Amino acid sequence: MKNTPTRESQRHTSTISSILTKYKIKKTDLPFIGLCLATLVYFTVTEPILITTLGCFSIVFFGLWQIARAVPILERFLSSKIRAWHIISVIIALTGILSVWETPAQAIFLSGLEAFFKQLAKGAAAAGAQAIDDQVIVLIFNLIRGVFLLLVAAASLFAYNQAQQGNDWRPIVVQVGLAFGIVIAIDVVTFLFVGNGTGVT
Repeated sequence: MKNTPTRESQRHTSTISSILTKYKIKKTDLPFIGLCLATLVYFTVTEPILITTLGCFSIVFFGLWQIARAVPILERFLSSKIRAWHIISVIIALTGILSVWETPAQAIFLSGLEAFFKQLAKGAAAAGAQAIDDQVIVLIFNLIRGVFLLLVAAASLFAYNQAQQGNDWRPIVVQVGLAFGIVIAIDVVTFLFVGNGTGVT
């Protein structure tokens, strides 16, 4: 019984080591990762809008990266070459659909942040700055939503293809879960610091 805590600690140590090895993280990288996490927490508390904006950009770039990974698989299914303008056309089409059905799109995510930016634009216009049309803000957020939906579709296709080939599909699901986590974190930070977008919590 005395060896049980030692075995448990060895098991946890081996689990951590396997995670570090899997993601190619060296022990010398841990201080820098800790510094990045501490900086992220600090800016989340002091500059929530900056963090939410960076989160939105990360969703877009992460989504485009997953779409690019899924393109070769989709080309094999369709037996046709997919060009960049095909992807751009799909993104524009999804953005247009979400703009037509504005209320369901807002109900998905980022509605509080979108309302906050609209309020911010109105405040800037009232202060004498150049006015920004609400439809421009709606279009930008619907573009982010469209890319996110394509991310989920592309990652699902890529994970299915990996499973069919007998490869490990779990890392892809983890990445999609990370994307959902970023979206939820943005909504939570927005609600905590700016309320429902109008400054009322």
